[in-house]
Amino acid sequence: MLVPCLLGLFGVLALLGPLAVLPVAGARAAAAPHGEVTLPVQRYSTPLTAVASASWRLSAGDRLALHTPALRFAVGSWGAGRPTNIGTTLLLACTDPEGRRVLTAHDGANLTPREPDRLPAIRALLVARGKGEYRCTLGASAYSTAHAKGMTVRLTGRRTVIGTRVGRASATWTRPAARGDLLLRPGRTAEPMNGLAAAAGPGAGRRAATVAVDAEITTCNADGAYRVCRPRDPRPDGSAVTSWVEVRRLDAAGGVVGAPVTSRVERRRVSAAQHHAMLHHTLRVPVPARAERLDVRLKVRVDAGDDMVFHAGYGYARTVVLQSPAAPSRLAPGSPRRVPAAASGR
Repeated sequence: MLVPCLLGLFGVLALLGPLAVLPVAGARAAAAPHGEVTLPVQRYSTPLTAVASASWRLSAGDRLALHTPALRFAVGSWGAGRPTNIGTTLLLACTDPEGRRVLTAHDGANLTPREPDRLPAIRALLVARGKGEYRCTLGASAYSTAHAKGMTVRLTGRRTVIGTRVGRASATWTRPAARGDLLLRPGRTAEPMNGLAAAAGPGAGRRAATVAVDAEITTCNADGAYRVCRPRDPRPDGSAVTSWVEVRRLDAAGGVVGAPVTSRVERRRVSAAQHHAMLHHTLRVPVPARAERLDVRLKVRVDAGDDMVFHAGYGYARTVVLQSPAAPSRLAPGSPRRVPAAASGR
């Protein structure tokens, strides 16, 4: 039986039936802090204010699907300043039993006088490299070069990190940092983050997988900000962008099984003031018995306006393919533990 927490940012998980993933032990009993965190607007994106943390005991090879429930950034007060653009960051950082950073994922975009609120979302896959306790911390910040005394941003919603045990065939990838950021030019459809995943799952014929994609894109309207951008438009007005995900099921020989499965097509306008935008896609992929691999492709097209940048690195862009565990299993009793953090910024 699926618990309500799975209706969050991996929302379709609760609808999949054969892909029913298992909540970790203690997930129901651990109460997530609600209410409001006030973030003073600072000059830079760091330091961040810790708003939640969770820990799990894992064995080598375990895979944990991580996601944040519904949260909302909104302008709190302009204080002594004028209405301006405010950057907002939500950052998920995880460490292994030795305290080494093993995962970083973020969601970032600007609030503006015309777009004073937004809904951040982080999905990621934690793969345990050894046995022991893994800890994830969720941090947030608000920043602007025009910051002023009393200027604040509010973060509201259920402040926690939810972890769900998934099958060992689950996979995740990004656009490697070594490949660098990708320039997106109007009129061209790019595939910046393709990847292959095993099409594994319990039983034959009734398998399914869940694909989730989060990625940040940025308009080229800041002088010298990104090397891939061409000379700046003297009158930047933002961009219109379309994105979707296409999945092809492949057999052992690499042949396509059935028609491609496509997500909902998302169209949005990214104003010059917003500058950054997050692409979020989630889709259910039925997996026929003959299919052995999933070919997952994010497609992004700038329809009009300024050039855009697709950012490389797991912190900025990631694909997660979730498979069900082969047999019921739970994590160690007492995990996860969610610890409320300080409810005010620094």
